[in-house]
Amino acid sequence: MAERVVKIGLLGSGTVGEGVQDIIFGDGKELAKRLDCRLEIEKIYTRSPKSKHWHDKFPDKFTSRPDDIINHPEISIVAEALGLERPEDAKLVASYIIKALQAGKSVVTANKAVLAAYGQKIHSAARKNNTQLRFEASVAGGIPIIRTLGEGLASDNVTGLYGILNGTCNYILSGIRNEGKTFTDALRQAQKLGYAETNPEADIKGYDTRDKIMVLLQLLYGIFVKKDDVATEGIESLEKIDFDYASRKLGTNIKLLGSITRSGGEVTATVSPIMINDGHVLSRVNGALNAVLIDSRHCETMCLVGKGAGAGPTANSIVSDIISIASGAHFGPCAAPLKFNRHLDKDGLYRYYLRFLVMDRAGIVSDILGHLKNNQVNVDEVLQLKHSAEEKVYFREKLGVKCDPDKILPFIITLDPSKESAVNKAVKQIKAKGQDFMLIEPVVIKILPDLPDVTGV
Repeated sequence: MAERVVKIGLLGSGTVGEGVQDIIFGDGKELAKRLDCRLEIEKIYTRSPKSKHWHDKFPDKFTSRPDDIINHPEISIVAEALGLERPEDAKLVASYIIKALQAGKSVVTANKAVLAAYGQKIHSAARKNNTQLRFEASVAGGIPIIRTLGEGLASDNVTGLYGILNGTCNYILSGIRNEGKTFTDALRQAQKLGYAETNPEADIKGYDTRDKIMVLLQLLYGIFVKKDDVATEGIESLEKIDFDYASRKLGTNIKLLGSITRSGGEVTATVSPIMINDGHVLSRVNGALNAVLIDSRHCETMCLVGKGAGAGPTANSIVSDIISIASGAHFGPCAAPLKFNRHLDKDGLYRYYLRFLVMDRAGIVSDILGHLKNNQVNVDEVLQLKHSAEEKVYFREKLGVKCDPDKILPFIITLDPSKESAVNKAVKQIKAKGQDFMLIEPVVIKILPDLPDVTGV
């Protein structure tokens, strides 16, 4: 019997695209021994073909025209690894994916931002044209979370998902917690090592994590939301002081979590820093690693940990998707009859950590406690560590305020279980009344001691 050949078109030859080429060109013969077919890259689109690593060996496979791939009659699978130089490029990349699907080709994409913004149109095109859409590499790079949710848990009901989905943020937070770095120093180190971009806004403001949560909403429940629907907070307001209080006073660690929770027929999603118990499995995930904790009806709780980015893990996920399609596997978003409700947790009761940085004067704490009391928010503790002169100078310089460092007063208040709506209202009033003494907006972090965990028997 003649060997079956699956011809692939590759959009993009950057770090990830070249990683895909390395696997298929370099390990193709070994892969063919394990598969019932041979994978063959037919065409590679890039704007600068001659500068690419594999161009000298395969010059005829490179093109500077994307249509040479999208309209190629022999290509059955298109792998998109273009990335986005600018946010506005998402529309163009989405058009390539949709055109390929409309041309009857299956598509593998690594682009979470494109799926977040245009997922409904892309999934619709795949259904209408009876083609496959795979996106394992779009969330948590080398962790097989998409296949786990789409295939491994297809017969289960996922009730909660909590993810450390941005390696840059996790590296920064780990540096602050474990090495005592300031936020500024931890960010600089992340940039130096290539974990953070020169402009790290998408990472530290939580936008990257939000896009990945939107992709997981699409997969789990067939829910397509707008970016503003997912309440999103980043890590840029966190500092060493918060980790000092978290570890020394509260026995917790702080992680940026993308969360999806289901209650009855409704689903909500958020991105924010969360305080979790030191012993929790997610608390121990350090450096640039990603982790996804899944809570479900039948399998209960599981956690997947691994590299979330990088040429090798991401390229491997793309090739694995190609192999899955070539082998005839099929899965798509679950169209569960659920409603998205951004405010689902609004009236839930949670503990909170409030950090204040003020100009020291008499009566500040009592004023703040008064606003909390007026909104039926009960205080658990008022805590104050001894802060060094260096810490206070750092805050003065970061805030750009001209004042005596000894006049800077950091302190925290922890709250008994309270409604989010009541806490937000109280904090809003405190900010409005504290213009004469407040140096920075209060930092508000939810404390989740009862987050599902993976435990032994």
